[in-house]
Amino acid sequence: MFCALAAVSCTAFEPPPLAPPGTSVGGTNEGWLVDGIQLPAEAEGLQAYRAADTRYGTGRLRDVVVETAAYLSGRFGDAVLWVGDASPRSGGKVSGHHSHRSGRDVDLLFFARAADASVGRPRFHTFGADGLAVGVSPPVSLDLERNWALVQHLLETYPTDVQWIFVSTGVKTALLAHALAAGAPLDVVERALSVLHQPSDSTPHDDHFHVRLYCATEDLASGCADVPPIWPWVRRTYDRAPHAVVDDATLLDLALGEL
Repeated sequence: MFCALAAVSCTAFEPPPLAPPGTSVGGTNEGWLVDGIQLPAEAEGLQAYRAADTRYGTGRLRDVVVETAAYLSGRFGDAVLWVGDASPRSGGKVSGHHSHRSGRDVDLLFFARAADASVGRPRFHTFGADGLAVGVSPPVSLDLERNWALVQHLLETYPTDVQWIFVSTGVKTALLAHALAAGAPLDVVERALSVLHQPSDSTPHDDHFHVRLYCATEDLASGCADVPPIWPWVRRTYDRAPHAVVDDATLLDLALGEL
């Protein structure tokens, strides 16, 4: 239940009329979620890291995460994308987060390589600018190939969905250097320069990715709110009316009317 503090009362939250399950309402730092869609505990190439009660999001978030995990699994065979916090089922505050309140944020653990093959479940290791986990023995290092594959897939497959991939400046630099050395498409690297970003109002995100999606088109009518920037390559369906005239002859006929 969501309560809005007023001068004299606290009003119970009521979902927007006819809002379907998985609708994001408001912003990522102060919004909520209508009957969130749960990210799976296990799927192809995917494992849940956090508890079920903070693993809800929009339908679009679920689709993006599940498809991306399957893509990485297909590409690398043994890749497992570990999924951390998203949002509570009805949104609102999540312990340890300023955002994650409206179903459009999700934490993804870095892919890492361990010198000791016996290392078990992945952890939120802190990685330095050298790509090594701090204070870990035997050494654990970033798997730059797989982490960049994750970033590249998100930016190529979901260019109008992904607003931010929050990550520390050190990890961002390592990823971009790897991308350039591997011959990644320059337009994708250019987008990554903007989308990969160390946040200024929270931890540096040197132990995981934090992916944030824009509002889905269908959520805007229910009060979903994007906070700038809107990247130059983002063009959404609501920017273009489905009945918009694109043919010059038709435009001329409309202009002349019955003349």
